[in-house]
Amino acid sequence: MDELVDSRAYRSDGRALRERLASDGYVFVRGLLPAADVRAAYAGVTAELRRGGWIDGHDLPLPSPGAVNFREALANPDFRRALVNADFNRLTYLGPLRALVAEILGPSSFPYPAKVLRAVYPERRPTLTRGRYVHQDYAGTGVQDMVTSWLPLMDIPKPVGGLAVQPRSHLGPPLRPRLLDPRERGWASADYRPGDVLIFHCLTAHAALPNRSSALRVSGDFRWQRADQPAPEQMVLGPAGRSVELFSRLFAREPWWQPVPPGLKLLPRGYVALPPTASSFFTVHPGWQRWRPAPGQVH
Repeated sequence: MDELVDSRAYRSDGRALRERLASDGYVFVRGLLPAADVRAAYAGVTAELRRGGWIDGHDLPLPSPGAVNFREALANPDFRRALVNADFNRLTYLGPLRALVAEILGPSSFPYPAKVLRAVYPERRPTLTRGRYVHQDYAGTGVQDMVTSWLPLMDIPKPVGGLAVQPRSHLGPPLRPRLLDPRERGWASADYRPGDVLIFHCLTAHAALPNRSSALRVSGDFRWQRADQPAPEQMVLGPAGRSVELFSRLFAREPWWQPVPPGLKLLPRGYVALPPTASSFFTVHPGWQRWRPAPGQVH
């Protein structure tokens, strides 16, 4: 497993960041966010998980509630309370992260109100987290040039199983979902710390490494796009089909909250993603023109 290339020297250089995304498919910046803000989010999330019996007083995992991925975890009320924690949601709107994404996507970029919290138990077969499967995020939204920002909420050295990306995979054809072997060459990861940020393109292949530790791995995914493109309705209004922006009633009075851009067009719920259009960053491999969404979810 190779080491991710740190781009912190270019965090204010939009051209260099876009070139890095175009060439490697990702941008990794160590220490972008204040560690104290990230640790506050971890404390808020784990307080709810502790209350729900996911972890003990020392943050060690208790018997699993049976959720092996984000979608299954949403059925647990304690997990849902952790997901709506204000400190966790605030991370998306912190100035350094917004500025970094704006350098890459442009000033109209915005995050989806729907965030993804991941709480992953140590791997004990056959309870295998589906995040371990190689996948590309384009299939989840159908929005070209969407980027995902992945944030560790705790120290995540490689034995705890942080995220791995396959550099330059965005330049190739679509890949079939499969388990990632940590010994496989051509992949990159890091020993992550709170404050680190990994951003990758929606065509970049990625997967979680296995959690071989005794700790519950906690991280967050926040996805971004430009305002001049239609956005998936479920990422803005939520899975229940609300008429107002997801979480707006909870956080609209918070000083850090920022609504989605006015006049944003929404892709209708149930929209089936089409092969990706041309990218603003690189030439899309012709193999994507034959792509169709695979059944099921591997996230």
